[in-house]
Parts: sequence; C-alpha cells; structure tokens
Amino acid sequence: MQKIFTIILSIILSSSSIAQSFVSTSPENKNVVLEEFTGIYCGYCPDGHVIAQGIADNNPGDVVLINIHVGTYANPSGGDPDFRTQWGEAIKNQTGLAGYPAGTVNRHDYSSQGWDQNGGTAMSRGNWNNASNDILSNSSYVNVAAQSSIDVSSRLLTVNVEAYFTGNGNRTDKINVFLLQNNVEGPQSNGVVFNPSAILPNGNYNHQHMLRHSLTGQWGDDITNTSQGSLYSNTYTYSIPSDLNGVAYDLFNMEVVVFVADDQQEIISGNKSSMSFILPPGVSLTDLEANTNMTLPSNYCTDSITPEITVTNNSNIAVDTFDVSYTLNSNAPVSQTIYSALAPSASVTYSFPTTALPYGANNIIYDVNLNNSSSFVDSIFGNNFASSGEFNTMSSTAFASTHSEGFETYSTGSTNLSNAIVENPLGVNTYVVDQTVSSSVNWNLGAYGNSAKSYRFRFYNGWDVGDEASIVFENLDLSNSTNSEVTFSHAYAQLNSGTNDKLEILVSTDCGSSWTSLFNQSGSTLSTTSPYSGGYYYPQVDQWNTTYLDLSAFDGQSSVMLKFKATSDDGNNLYIDDISVGENLSSINESIFNNNLKIFPNPINNLGTLEFIIERSANISYEIYDILGQKVKGQEKINLNPGNHLIDINTQFLENGTYFIKCQINDECKVLQFIVSH
Repeated sequence: MQKIFTIILSIILSSSSIAQSFVSTSPENKNVVLEEFTGIYCGYCPDGHVIAQGIADNNPGDVVLINIHVGTYANPSGGDPDFRTQWGEAIKNQTGLAGYPAGTVNRHDYSSQGWDQNGGTAMSRGNWNNASNDILSNSSYVNVAAQSSIDVSSRLLTVNVEAYFTGNGNRTDKINVFLLQNNVEGPQSNGVVFNPSAILPNGNYNHQHMLRHSLTGQWGDDITNTSQGSLYSNTYTYSIPSDLNGVAYDLFNMEVVVFVADDQQEIISGNKSSMSFILPPGVSLTDLEANTNMTLPSNYCTDSITPEITVTNNSNIAVDTFDVSYTLNSNAPVSQTIYSALAPSASVTYSFPTTALPYGANNIIYDVNLNNSSSFVDSIFGNNFASSGEFNTMSSTAFASTHSEGFETYSTGSTNLSNAIVENPLGVNTYVVDQTVSSSVNWNLGAYGNSAKSYRFRFYNGWDVGDEASIVFENLDLSNSTNSEVTFSHAYAQLNSGTNDKLEILVSTDCGSSWTSLFNQSGSTLSTTSPYSGGYYYPQVDQWNTTYLDLSAFDGQSSVMLKFKATSDDGNNLYIDDISVGENLSSINESIFNNNLKIFPNPINNLGTLEFIIERSANISYEIYDILGQKVKGQEKINLNPGNHLIDINTQFLENGTYFIKCQINDECKVLQFIVSH
C-alpha cells in the first residue's frame, strides 16, 4: 500500500511539473516587495515615491512597488479624492509606523540594524535602499509569477498564479494577489518640489502603484503544499467595478502583483504579473501620444498665440479618426476631429486658430483622445496630454509713472499682487508674510518693524539649489521723469557661510525680451545679519537694509519693467519690502545720520570719538584713508539700534598727518577729514 501511494504521489508531482507553464523552477534570490504608506497631504511622500521608483529602476524585474494610501494624510477633505482601501489600515497597523512616508521591505523586521521607525517593520525612506539590497542578496525558497487578462467588455479580470517551491517552505505560507492602478490623477502636497516629473500638465499629481483591491482578502490564501518541488497554481477572477470611493478604475492602467508571505508578515518573494486585454470584435488597441512644439511668446506683452499639438501614433496600425483639443487655463476646450489616417510611428502637428491671451499666468493643456471612435481603444492614458508650460502675459501699456509696494493690503500667503505677477514655475514657497506665519514671532515682519508685512522668498526647507522665483512689475511710463530711482528694503540671513542665495533687480524696456541688471548681490554681500542655521530665519527690526538704485538711464522711456529675481543656494530666507519707483527718492528720504555725524577732538592724539545719531536701526561700518588714498584701518559692519552712538577711534598707530574717515550706514556714505597729531 505504501508503494502504491508513492507511485501516485510521484504521478501527482510529475503532473504538476508538466502543468506549470510560466513560473521559473530554478533557484532564485528574493524579489523586493516595497509597501509604501503614503497620503495626498504628506509633504515628504513624493520624495518617498522618487526613492522607491529609483530602487525599482536600478533593479529591473526584481522589485514590486505597492503604494498604500492610509492614515490621516490620506483622509480626504473638501472635494479631494479618497484613495484609501479597506485593506490598508490593517497592513499599516502591524508595522509600528511612526511617521510618513514609511515603508516596509518584504515586511521584514530590521530593528536589529536600527533601520526601524518604532521597533517594527516600518522604516523611514532613508533606509529602504539598504533593506532592498539585503533582500535581493538572499535566496528564496519559492518563485512566484502570474499572467493576467482583462476582458474590456465585461471588465472581468482573470489572474493565473503559480508558485514553485525550489526549497521547503512554511506551512503558514500564503499567496497574495493585489490589484494596483497607475496614472491616477489627484492632488499631492509638495509634489512639484520633490517629484516634478510626476506633475501633470494641469498641475495635478500622477500617482503610481496605488493599491486598489486584494483578490485574496486581507492576508492571502493558504498554500497547502509548500515542500520542495511542489507547484501551487490557482486562477482568480474579479469583476472590476467602475470606481472605488468615486475614483474611477481605468482598465488600461491596472497592474497585478503577487507575493508569497509567511502568514501575514514576512514576504518571501513577489512579482509583477503580465497583462493582456480581450477586446470586442472589430476593436483595435493603439497608443496616441500628445506633445507640443508650440513657440511660446518671447515677451510678456504678446497678447495672442496659435496653439499647436503634435500627435504621435506609437502603435503598429494606422488610426484614422481621433480628436485633438486644447484648453487655455480653465476655459472651455477647443476641439477638432481628425479624419485623415495617422500611420504607425508617424507624427503630425495640427494647428488651431489664433486666440487672445488674458493677463497673468497662462497654460495651455493639449489632449488627443479616441472618445468618439468605435474602432480603436487607447491603451496608455498617461501620454494623451501635453502642456505648453506656464507663461505670463502683461499689458504693453504703462499703468503709472511711479509706484510703491509695501505688501500691506494682501493676506498672508498671497501671491496675487497688484500691477505685478509672481513667476514661480517650480511652485516653490514664496508669498506675503506677517507675524502669524510662526507662533515664535511676536514682532512685525515689515521692514524695520515699521509695518506688519513683507514678501518672503522661503529658500529654507523647500527650495533646491538653482530654483528661481520672481516678482515682475507692469510697465511704468518714465517718459516725463527725471532722476528716476528705485528703492527697496531687504533682510536676509545665510544658512552658513557657504550658502550664496542671490537677489537680482533687473530692468527691461522691451516687455521682458531683454534685461539690464541694476543690482546683483548674493551670500555675505546680500546678508543683513549673521548666518542662521537654527530653523526658519525671521528678521528682527534691526536686520534690514535699504538700497537706492539709479534709474535715470531709463528716463524718457515709456515702457519700463522691473523684476525682483531670487535664486536659491539652499540657504535661509530672504524678505523684501517697501519697493518704490519715483523721482529723487534718495534726496526726499531724510538722512539716517540726521545730519549730525562728527569726529572729535580734532586734531586727535591717540584716541578720537565718532559720534552720530540714527533715526532707525542700521548697519554701520567705517574705513580710514591717508592723504594718498591708501586704506589704513577698517571696522567691520555692526548692527546698531536707533539713538545716539559713540565709537572709539584708535589712532595711536597712525603717523602724524591728515586722514579721511569714510562712514557707511546702510547704503548711505559720509566722509569726514581729521588730523592726527601725537
């Protein structure tokens, strides 16, 4: 009887080996299954998406990514989409997750390496790569694979799963089949900062590897035979609904992943499934891609444009009916139906009628689709859209001959300025601020504390090196002006002595086609106080400088445009305030010295005194020159509060003779003559 059983068992095993058709039977190392816990309001999660995708890209075919939207950062508010599932909470709860983004790599416990967040399997994004390398270096006792198909008419998903045990497994091994979705459009905090390549033409985020359903329940189905040489195979089906939580299932962006786990925790290995589609009779699968090579306006005053879309047929069959359209900002789409055949691999550019451009930031979104075709289905939705990129339009007519901007009339966080636009193509943090921006600030953030508000370029914590943003003012008419000047106040702290954030003031007389530099300072030259590395820099009332710039070279011009351009070197914050353009501004403003600078006694023996009164806080420095113009002594810049000040001048090292002391207070300079007589 025992002999007969052995023969039957051999036949069963032999039949299993013959039946398997696609899973590898050769011993292999483990594949990575990285489950990332994420959410649309998680500011650092896009950085996690980039790191996870980088691990997958560096190990093609060996990494499975699963993005699980779960927790408070995934809880939608207002009209935002709900990307959560019924499965995510339980998976998260067994990880010891303590912060976002978090991830588990094969649900393995790496606390002994110190890679855990809270003594469990959850890890911060900085440890995912090390954990993945560790998993990939270990042999697996099971190989798993799957083949999937979707019947487009019935929406039926069929998944054939196979797992082959090259070694002895565990009695608690389970098979898991997850349905994911790629190219899901939605919001994402800091997406443009950490993962700009995922930003769609309309500004939304393109979510990938999103968990949508589990075909095997919360923790998978039991594998009854896990001994070496055994084959597990099963077929799962799922009728894909139209949506989950109001978020549509896109059949052509579905992804199936499978993995074997020891009970509900340790994942042994996993794999991505192949995918095919069953189409109705007479329907062909194709892929149309949208791009645009439209020439953007070369200046701000161009008031019309001719939209153009380029369509590429990436399939191996000709497509003879499709629609192209463009949408300018939030206006209604303008569409054309194309009836001429587009050959395989061919690209054709289609033009639309010229259209007027409104004032402000503009963006044109292009679309190609097969919505009205009964013969073709576009299999790749993510490349149907293209964007012109943001460009700005302003009036060519000057709005005034003088202008002042103190930012007091705007709410905190605003970038909608009167007679100006904020150019911020990367979406970095820059806006109007007052003391409510931080609970640690209880003083005015306007220049010298004289007003509540200023405008901030928040370089610290968010801008990358080289990121730029600008305030561009509309044209001013200086045709009847004389002695024109621009003045502004700024406050800035370096993060450390090596960070060189930059501020430029530029002027244009041709609506921005070309620019002339008036002011260009960076790093220590731009700074108004010592470097600050203790967090966000907020300027004290005595940490401001005021600058006057000569605009008289542009007197007589009827169109003069100014740009305040900030460039990050990953330093701390820059604030600007009290911008004014007008005539003779420096002479109109009362001298900060209050016309009372003096040095005494004169002549000086060994010690003199420099005395002055300042009306407001200022940065003070001085230099001493001999009669030949050679610098013989200098005092580094110091910050002083309003009031009467006495500064000792040590002259005992100077030869007898005549000298000049050059005093610099902010951007105002005065020179006094004195005599040394020992």
